[in-house]
Formats: sequence, C-alpha cells, structure tokens
Amino acid sequence: MHQALIDTSVFGRGPAAATKPGATLVEVARRLYRLRKRRDAELGSMLFSEPAWDILLDLFISDYDDRQLSVSAVCIGARAPSATALRYLALLQDAALVERVRDVTDGRRSHVKLTALGRRRMTNLLAMLALP
Repeated sequence: MHQALIDTSVFGRGPAAATKPGATLVEVARRLYRLRKRRDAELGSMLFSEPAWDILLDLFISDYDDRQLSVSAVCIGARAPSATALRYLALLQDAALVERVRDVTDGRRSHVKLTALGRRRMTNLLAMLALP
C-alpha cells in the first residue's frame, strides 16, 4: 500500500537493506523532528513532552543515515532529563520497538536501534503523513 513512497534506490546492501526506510519517509521524519524542536522553542517545552516519539524519530532517521546511536545520544535526542529518557527507552524496549546492542569495540557502551517491528510501525505511521 505504501510501497510507492519507499525509494528503493536509497537502500543499502546486505540483509537489512530491504527493511531500510526510503528517502521520502525519512524526510517526513526529519520535518517532524524539526517541527517538534521549533514548537518547543515557540510555545515552550513544558507544554509538550514526547520523549518516546522523539526517540523513535531519531532512531528512524539514524537507521537511514547508517548512524549508530549510543544510549547517551538517544537520551540527548529525546530532549528530556536523562532519567526520563531512560524510562521511556525502557518502555520502548518492553514494547519491542527498540533494542539495545552491545558495542563490539567497547563493551561498556550500548547502541540503540529500532527492531523490525519498530521500523515497520514507524514506516506505516510516516507513510500516512507522506500521502497526499
């Protein structure tokens, strides 16, 4: 149904290539992320707080950009206090939308990424916004 929105020319190579988001959907995610920042600046961050949504958008974009996000980077991207961001990260893990992966070069650090379920659900939501 949303297949036309997924630009297959931007996919990477390898087994995960077929599940990578397309350029159109990533641009929707980028615009939403920028809008959230602007909304907080214009109307105040105390009125609006959606750390889980910010985390999911950030991970969706980073997946497309082939960037790994550490737990601390995810917390910063959530634009919430660390304890709050970590609590939402745990909720997203419990919902099987994100997972932590141990850094192979530094065992003290973990990276966070969308699960296949998380990527599929974000793709479906963002595709709804990308439709005319």
